[in-house]
Amino acid sequence: MTTWNLDIVRALKNLNGCGHLSEIYRETKKIRKLALNPTWDSTIRRELETNHDQFYSVEGKGKGVWGLKSYANRFFWVSQNRTFKVERRDGYFWAPYYDKNKKTLFHWEVLSKLKKGDVVFSHLKGEITCISIVKGKADENFSRPKEFSKSLPWMEKGRKVDTDYVDIEPLILTKSVIKKLNTFRTNKHWIYDRNLKHNVIYMLPLPLPAAKFLLDLIKEKQKITIEDVENFEENKSETLDDIKNKPRKKTGQGFGLSSKERKAIENYAMEYVIKRFKNENWSVTDVSSRRDKGYDLNLSKDGKELFCEVKGTTGTDSRVIVTKNEVKRAQESYPKFILCVVSGIWLDRSKNPPATSLGKLTELNPWKIDDEKLEPLTYFYNLK
Repeated sequence: MTTWNLDIVRALKNLNGCGHLSEIYRETKKIRKLALNPTWDSTIRRELETNHDQFYSVEGKGKGVWGLKSYANRFFWVSQNRTFKVERRDGYFWAPYYDKNKKTLFHWEVLSKLKKGDVVFSHLKGEITCISIVKGKADENFSRPKEFSKSLPWMEKGRKVDTDYVDIEPLILTKSVIKKLNTFRTNKHWIYDRNLKHNVIYMLPLPLPAAKFLLDLIKEKQKITIEDVENFEENKSETLDDIKNKPRKKTGQGFGLSSKERKAIENYAMEYVIKRFKNENWSVTDVSSRRDKGYDLNLSKDGKELFCEVKGTTGTDSRVIVTKNEVKRAQESYPKFILCVVSGIWLDRSKNPPATSLGKLTELNPWKIDDEKLEPLTYFYNLK
């Protein structure tokens, strides 16, 4: 049996970080699943009021709204209409230090506040399309990405923050959603004006109640929590459709891609790589249907032959899954074996099935297997 403290923490996580006492009572009662003594609600209040390092009063004393301290100052909003494609593809946020008058802007300076584990809602054309988990503090004096407009010379240097994007079913920002968001507006700067028009901003901190409001909407429609987003892995067996359509014993376990989504990403990556080599006058033969081969493409040009394994991923190019057969073939065929990874593929979940786009090619040519970079996913243990 767990402690009251741990169950209250779990209850608040299930409530997306904060909630009124009545919600906390209800959620904690569901978690404990035991006969409760007559003073159990007093026990919860005492835990909330005395553990100042874990819990805090979100709206001030006497309001009855409590939150997890680990969730405070953790949520942000980013508007990426012009920069989304590049930033989503390469897995980062970037903002310059100064405007053309050599002045700093508050919504660019916000990047200096981001830290590992922070959560960012990506706004694109009236929808929240992705949720991102920040990987670490900003890199300073980072040159303007080459894909950004060169007509903005004052934007030569800025901050870059690496982040893991997770594509969700877009949350449409209707007038009613925007009106509710405006009830959380801060005194100084906010996302929307009083006429519900989007202000000219890049990134802003979100108060915990505003973040909870958005997360509750996402949870209502998609049945996922922020912990599910944190634990997203493409190869997990449970998918978004599974979560939406089946009762869940536990939230926060993460989700992966469906077989259709993985196939769409695989096909997109193959087309991407085939086009790249054909543009360089290589003769390309697709042998991916023959699993015994251990690679996807035969490449030939001017008497030279190469074997190419293709991988596609919605994440960055830092990690991909390879099979035992692929590793064996790469080792046997070195230096004629190459690995092509198309990373940062965007799954636009506003379409059904989700549409694939973007992508960046990383090519290891030749691919020489470094045993220290191989990370086993499972082991077989022979008893005899």
